[in-house]
Amino acid sequence: MMHKAAILILLSLGLGALALIRMRRTKRQWFRNLKGWQKLLGLLGLLLAVIVILNPELIALGLLGDSVFFDMLALALSVQMLVSIRWGWHKLSTGFARALRWLGIPSPGFRFITAMASVAVASVFSTLDKIAHHLFLDDL
Repeated sequence: MMHKAAILILLSLGLGALALIRMRRTKRQWFRNLKGWQKLLGLLGLLLAVIVILNPELIALGLLGDSVFFDMLALALSVQMLVSIRWGWHKLSTGFARALRWLGIPSPGFRFITAMASVAVASVFSTLDKIAHHLFLDDL
C-alpha cells in the first residue's frame, strides 16, 4: 500500500502536468504579460504552498504554518475573485455600450458633453440677455 504522501505527490505532479499541457494548448497571454518579479513571486508562492501541503507540521522556512497557509489561500482566492469581477464588469460594460450604440443611443460621454455644452450655451445667452437688458432698458 502506498503512503499518503506519495499519493499526494503523484496527484500533484499529475495535476501540474495537466495544467502545463492545457496552458500550452490555449497559449494564454496573461503569463507572457507578467513582469519578471511577478513570475518570481508566483513561483515562490507555489513552492511554499507545495512545501506546506506536503508536510503541514513543518513550519515552512521558519515562517509559514497552517494558519499562514490558509491566510495565503484566502488572499489568493480574493485576488482571483476580484480579477474575475473586474473582467466580468469590463465585459458587461462593453456589451452595454455596444447595445446602446446599436440602438442608436449615443455614448454616456457624448451625452455628458452635450449636456454640459447646453448648460454653458444657456448660461452665456442668459448673461448676454441680462447685459443687453441693462444696456438698452437703462437708457429709457
